[in-house]
Amino acid sequence: MAVSRRLFLGGFTAGAVTVAAGGAASPAAAVEAEGPTTTFDGPVVAERFRTDSTTNSAFFKTTSTSEHTLTVYQAGKSGSGVALNIISENPNDSAVYLSGTEKAHGTLKISHKGHADGSDQKASALSIDLLTAGTAAQGIFVQAGDGPTTGNLICLRNNGRDDFVVKGSGRVGIGMGVGANPWSQLHVVQQQGTGSALMVEGVVRVVDVASAPTGVDSRGGGVLYAENGALKWRGSDNTVTTIAPA
Repeated sequence: MAVSRRLFLGGFTAGAVTVAAGGAASPAAAVEAEGPTTTFDGPVVAERFRTDSTTNSAFFKTTSTSEHTLTVYQAGKSGSGVALNIISENPNDSAVYLSGTEKAHGTLKISHKGHADGSDQKASALSIDLLTAGTAAQGIFVQAGDGPTTGNLICLRNNGRDDFVVKGSGRVGIGMGVGANPWSQLHVVQQQGTGSALMVEGVVRVVDVASAPTGVDSRGGGVLYAENGALKWRGSDNTVTTIAPA
């Protein structure tokens, strides 16, 4: 049977390889090739492996519980060659689909193997470059398309605390204890040895409350707010003091 795809053997090693014509793409799903196939039983080793097709060019699958389905290895120690270069010319869809069913790991795991001497100060585990002047692309976009998550939307954890966290409730915490929940829409925890918890260079605007607060929570302190243009303070004993008139 004739095979409708040309196979250029190269630096490619596998237990068994099937070259097929046909098969449609599907977002974040494994789609096996359909149509005429040529099967090689046993390893295939060569300098180069290349496909140039109008259909799905390759399909990799394993049922192994210990081996990766595909390993891409850049062994060069210098120059600008990368391990994997992905290019898409389709403006109507994503360049990469990725899906997973993890319970305790990230769907995408990035590990930067740093340098103990700090010589990698300009490196990053993730680098985003929004190219083309005039672009309106978003740098990072997160949504819960099937309903709100009860987990964190964003969590930056360092120094044994959640330095910046956006909870599923929409509340934001800065300098929080690991796993702690913000008490306010924005909750800032001052760290020992820092000069202040919040510094603003410029104007601070305090807008009139819709209704005056009626008390403070069990941790004491007080509430600062504006009412009818006047700046007020409600103390822990619920005494209201006007700090500045309207």
